[in-house]
Amino acid sequence: MKLVSERLIIREFSYNDLDDYFEFAKNPNVGPMAGWKPVPSKDVARQILAKYMLYKDVFAICLKENNRVIGTMSIYDTGLRKYNKVKQLGFSLNYDYWNQGIMTEAVKITIKYIFTKTDCELIEVGHHSDNYQSKRVIEKCGFLYDGRLSKYKKLYDGRLIDADFYSLTKEEYERMRLNERTKA
Repeated sequence: MKLVSERLIIREFSYNDLDDYFEFAKNPNVGPMAGWKPVPSKDVARQILAKYMLYKDVFAICLKENNRVIGTMSIYDTGLRKYNKVKQLGFSLNYDYWNQGIMTEAVKITIKYIFTKTDCELIEVGHHSDNYQSKRVIEKCGFLYDGRLSKYKKLYDGRLIDADFYSLTKEEYERMRLNERTKA
């Protein structure tokens, strides 16, 4: 998969991405917001990248201008719903690029890919209830609030967190696109 937008490329990871990945994944502001422990070493980062490349469900978000990896986009086949035409999204972004609209841009091109190139009928996404940055991205991308799961999971540091979940159907997505074209 390779997706291109105005500022970004979303593509598969390679071992050449190790330094860029480690650079942002070690930041204590990034991983904990998504529920994972900051990556402690380059060796651990190498192991994580190997899994990403093997399972092919986590992709690199890169700056178009220089191909530098600044985040991850996950597209999972397993989610909360017990229905085979559902995908679940997950994402993380280098702290230096927060609040620039980059993640919203990445999520929007991923949604377009999923609904136009797969047989998916619904995308679900969630965030820890205190992760307001992810909440903003999710809402800007048109997802509708489904509800909160109390005591959703225990994190690496022992905290028990609640999570908020959202969904977007293919029909809702197509309606949004039609409305955007009508306004233009």
